[in-house]
Amino acid sequence: MVDIGLINLGCAKNQVDAEIMLGLITEAGFNLVEDYDRAEVIIINTCGFIDDAKEESIDTILQSAEYKENNCKALIVTGCLAQRHSEELKTEIPEIDAVLGTGNFDEIVEVIKDALAGESRFEIVNPEFDYHNNLPQKRMGKDYTAYLKIAEGCNNCCSYCVIPKLRGELHSRKIEDIKAEVNELADKGVKEVNIIAQDITKYGIDLYREPKIVELLTELMKIKGIKWFRLLYAYPIDFSDELIEVMAKHERICNYIDLPIQHVDDKIRSKMGRQGSKKDIMSLVQKLRDRIPEISIRTSLIVGFPGETEDEFETLLNFVQEAEFDRLGAFTYSREEGTAAAKMSNQVKEEIKEERYERVMDLQQRISLERNQKWIDREVEVLVEEIQQDGDKRLVVGRTQRDAPEIDGLVYVEDEDAEPGEFIKTRITEAYEYDLIGERVE
Repeated sequence: MVDIGLINLGCAKNQVDAEIMLGLITEAGFNLVEDYDRAEVIIINTCGFIDDAKEESIDTILQSAEYKENNCKALIVTGCLAQRHSEELKTEIPEIDAVLGTGNFDEIVEVIKDALAGESRFEIVNPEFDYHNNLPQKRMGKDYTAYLKIAEGCNNCCSYCVIPKLRGELHSRKIEDIKAEVNELADKGVKEVNIIAQDITKYGIDLYREPKIVELLTELMKIKGIKWFRLLYAYPIDFSDELIEVMAKHERICNYIDLPIQHVDDKIRSKMGRQGSKKDIMSLVQKLRDRIPEISIRTSLIVGFPGETEDEFETLLNFVQEAEFDRLGAFTYSREEGTAAAKMSNQVKEEIKEERYERVMDLQQRISLERNQKWIDREVEVLVEEIQQDGDKRLVVGRTQRDAPEIDGLVYVEDEDAEPGEFIKTRITEAYEYDLIGERVE
């Protein structure tokens, strides 16, 4: 039996692709290993979204190439970097035996067999992948939480973004296929389903000629067993009142939304190719908080976009102060080849980007602390994720509805009994910028 090791990099959407590959590999009878010294085949599922992600992917490929001096017989590269730079990878890293892109990674078993037989394959096709329901999937990480990809690709064509080149245009999955997957997850004991797409508000437009996210959520609410459904990556401009209402109506939809705004200065938003204005975004934030008072809103920002002046950055900074987002991630603008923004004049100097990044994150730390402190003395449900030993204390570490896996804060609770995957009622006793301390409530 051939030992296979898979390294996954990048976002949750990439993780779903890796899980499909793992399912296909397992179904084919190969053995999965985490010890790469043992692996006869190493697969690296790469990210190629921004410079930092590309550098991490290249570093990982080069490190993995060193295993070929030992037991490893084949090195295979998949994912976004492979889709975007297959020829460069083939030329510059000769240790690579095969490359698959985002549109044909389901051919992984055949590629493994060819690589072991000494045949190299460097095949990149159209990035639009068909996520039909009968693909096997082996979940990575914790068995009580899962990512559910409802659509792939994007039609928004933001001037700074390469996603359409990496993932193609929007292509949604059928409602019945998604329901079948969620039923399967419920049967396996999954408690939290994180719904992902490049933009969930556009879900269904390609299949049904109109957005169907509300109808999808309504159907998913009929499935028993899943306690939390979390919505990730919703563009503000298409966030309907009906979507707000369905979130407010159903307790199992987490009081949480990831709402990437990128910028609020109207001139910069126009150059970014983002629809909607600063006024529109604030109106949506107010609507969400009026209808769902305990909602946690997460956003992401880009600082140092070409031509961004100090005044335009101050507009963004003032908006962050006014909106008081519960969670916020910021990125310095990355000049990506093949995008309209890369050709723009007035590129901002790196030192200015970094200085602006520090300013916005310093502000957000203060806001996050204030928002978290409002939860002191309140009771929340915590999904236990891991156990830590702190001297004589047994600490459970978990998340509330307000915290998405891997990107948001944690709650630390001293407890003798709880195990990962359980929900415990907790009273918050201390609050910090990102994390909370609590005590279990019986």
